[in-house]
Amino acid sequence: MRYFGALPASNWGRWVDIGGGLKSTKRLICCEPCLSYDLLMTTALTAPLSQALRTSTAAVHEQAEHSTFMDELLKGNLGVEEFIVLQEQSWLFYNALEEAARAVAQDPIAADIVDPALERVPSLESDLDALHGSTDWRDNVTMLPATEAYVRRLQEIGESKDAARLIAHHYVRYLGDLSGGQVIGRMMQRHYGVSEDAVTFYHFTDIPKVKPYKDNYRAALDALPLSEEDRERLLNEAAEAFLFNLNLFNGIEKALAK
Repeated sequence: MRYFGALPASNWGRWVDIGGGLKSTKRLICCEPCLSYDLLMTTALTAPLSQALRTSTAAVHEQAEHSTFMDELLKGNLGVEEFIVLQEQSWLFYNALEEAARAVAQDPIAADIVDPALERVPSLESDLDALHGSTDWRDNVTMLPATEAYVRRLQEIGESKDAARLIAHHYVRYLGDLSGGQVIGRMMQRHYGVSEDAVTFYHFTDIPKVKPYKDNYRAALDALPLSEEDRERLLNEAAEAFLFNLNLFNGIEKALAK
């Protein structure tokens, strides 16, 4: 592991050139200042994409998963109000994500990944209707700055029809929802007494067997027809996607502290 003292935050989670000339290589910069994983670009370009995604996003994934807000929420130290804020902000960015996914759905890169069975907006709306006791919340949600930045990125991807970068966000959100996200629903019921009809977001009714679905999803990732440039762009964007989520959790914590 090596340390680089002058790497700007804009490079965290990105592949950057280290050295120059014929001996130039690339290393993945973590989300923390000055820290890099000693991962050669050759690994990221030759390993199966699902493995490269897992490896290249490991550190920022860990940070997002164990943000103070999420840790406190899952320990039962917050309340239903905080859960509602999380779901409201999720509703905003999932709208953008799913609109972008539909925009690239016919692209060969996205065709075998984008699946309407994964869409979460209808479930979020149903859950929030139950949590609020009405549909009035839809006209009164305040978009936090971190959510706004996340939504803008997703809208830009949709408008440019950049399927490779869309897949990065798709992977980060939906595989997370199919994995650790399942725990969140149970914890909300256990800690805060949230009713079953308010956690349908975590229930994929059109995917009866989650593990085979995830296995097939990863196999589809590994079979994507990506150029080297597409693959590098996708890996970069996946790290960015985790950072957007981390910023969102931190933004919620900050907003609730006011």
